[in-house]
Amino acid sequence: MNDLVRDVIELVRSDVQQHGVSLRTELSDHLPLVGADRIQLQQVVLNLILNAGEAVRTVHDGPREVIVRSAADGPDNVLVSVDDSGPGLAPSKFEEVFQAFYTTKTDGMGMGLAVSRSIVEAHGGTLSARSNAPRGAKFQFSLPAADDRDASP
Repeated sequence: MNDLVRDVIELVRSDVQQHGVSLRTELSDHLPLVGADRIQLQQVVLNLILNAGEAVRTVHDGPREVIVRSAADGPDNVLVSVDDSGPGLAPSKFEEVFQAFYTTKTDGMGMGLAVSRSIVEAHGGTLSARSNAPRGAKFQFSLPAADDRDASP
């Protein structure tokens, strides 16, 4: 999972930094393998990072940062979170943002988070949103670790 996250960050780092956003990682060294479609998970991570970067661009009075974290979520799951210091979400929007065609952007289609949740759920995981203290939003997904059949080459 960490290699996947690093690959996506390499794709978006210059675009995010060009807008004055700090992008950093806190990746756990000891994660179980995840048996999943790499391209689809890259799409999820890419969408979450780009959304966070766009949210942070609206901030003019404080840090403008996005932090991507990975961690073991118990012995059988991997957790990836994308935290931002943007304006955040009202708790009433935590589920609504995953509905198709719902968008907070003037030029958004409202499909990115709906598609991302579908991808994560198709891999047996969950994708959720919540507040990020002291401000901003946190989007995180958890995926089951690969069993021995999934981990073989």
